Amino acid sequence: MRKLRTIPLAAIALPLLLAGSAGCDIAMADHKEKETSEWRKTYELQPGGRVEIGNVNGRIEIVPGEGNTVEVVAIKTGQGPSREAAKEALSRIDITEEVSPAVVKLSTRMRSQSGLFGGGGLHVLYTVRVPANAEVRATTINGGVEIKGISGKVHAEATNGGIVLRDLSGTVDASTTNGGIDADLAKLADDGVKLECTNGGIKLRLPADVKATVSARTTNGGIDTAGLSFDAEPTRQRLNARLNGGGARVDLEGTNGGIDIRAR
Repeated sequence: MRKLRTIPLAAIALPLLLAGSAGCDIAMADHKEKETSEWRKTYELQPGGRVEIGNVNGRIEIVPGEGNTVEVVAIKTGQGPSREAAKEALSRIDITEEVSPAVVKLSTRMRSQSGLFGGGGLHVLYTVRVPANAEVRATTINGGVEIKGISGKVHAEATNGGIVLRDLSGTVDASTTNGGIDADLAKLADDGVKLECTNGGIKLRLPADVKATVSARTTNGGIDTAGLSFDAEPTRQRLNARLNGGGARVDLEGTNGGIDIRAR
């Protein structure tokens, strides 16, 4: 009786995955034509209001603006193998608005196209000016986040992209997967800072005289605190210590990346 030979599933799946990946690379390489359009809006926000930006395939940049005005410029880009295909791809990008005096919420929506590779690359770059004291929430997939000069509460989240925070003085909560976090704080708010990073490092700059209670943990990476006077030395992968006598909480957690804490 002849025995049937079994073939491991991985032996079948791997070539298919490699072929699919190669096909995707070839398909995207053909998307040489590009079409762009500018989406521009202005809103009035009450003092202490919230601005939320949710993006897909693109960066979000947020900086202080004038008064209580929110100014948004979104550059939408569609790519395809021909100009017509690029225009069609561009037409599949929508930005939805949910607006009230207290909240401005914008979300990118990308309508899919039938076919294995979707028919074109779609990207959106947001540049947003907000009141300096506004609460800010920025979330993106396949892109980074950069926020500067905000004194209100900041929440930033990125997947497949890094986060850069500069001259912030409010509460900060930031997390990223497959990208690092680089934060430079002008002040440590009473509610503190929480930074989480998977597959990337964390860099935090604090005023030299700030009073903080720090908890830092990392897997597959070290901790460096050069130039700051903690009341305890870190081990290679953990730090629980007070800075200048202790104060607001600073929680840092990383996986597959180091943690670097320094004075500004």
